[in-house]
Amino acid sequence: MIKTFLILLSFLIAHNINAQQNITVHFLYGSKPAKGFKHEEKKWFGGKKGGHVTIEAGDSIIGFQPGGNCHVFGKKKNANGYFNAKQKEIFIKDTVALKYTSIIIPLNEDGYSKIKNTLNNYLKKSPYDYAFLGMRCAAATYDILEETGVVKKRTRMGKWVSFFYPQLLRRRILKAAAENNYAVVKTKGRASRVWEKE
Repeated sequence: MIKTFLILLSFLIAHNINAQQNITVHFLYGSKPAKGFKHEEKKWFGGKKGGHVTIEAGDSIIGFQPGGNCHVFGKKKNANGYFNAKQKEIFIKDTVALKYTSIIIPLNEDGYSKIKNTLNNYLKKSPYDYAFLGMRCAAATYDILEETGVVKKRTRMGKWVSFFYPQLLRRRILKAAAENNYAVVKTKGRASRVWEKE
């Protein structure tokens, strides 16, 4: 009887492990060139309140960005926002000297499948424009994370007003990480830039 129970228990544990998948939310910190490095380093969009947010699912790192000039308000006609996928190997190489916080979120198969489907659909066609007073990388990431149940549903305006820049979303997801024991990985970034602090 005990042997049968142990076999059944090990099967259930193994099945649960196999059924779990991870996504990772990567937060690039805002920054500006450090003193003495203004010729070597460029100014970045948003400066120290800038940065970027992407989601890693499988071998791809996917983020939302403008395809041209950033519109002030989102447009249905001539929308230029799009989702871009980068291979993980290239992402690692490109970000080795940058300041990042990466939060690893475990999902069951159903949650992971929903995220993948949403990302695949958004890569084909973005459901919204990229706009200063509208959807940008942080709000778009929140929009995708709604599929996981990790964050509550919000209106589109609620997303971009609440998560106007990446730091606001990073604080929200770090809070969820502390509450749910998600793994958090941090990198310092190169000294030639002054990085946004937490």
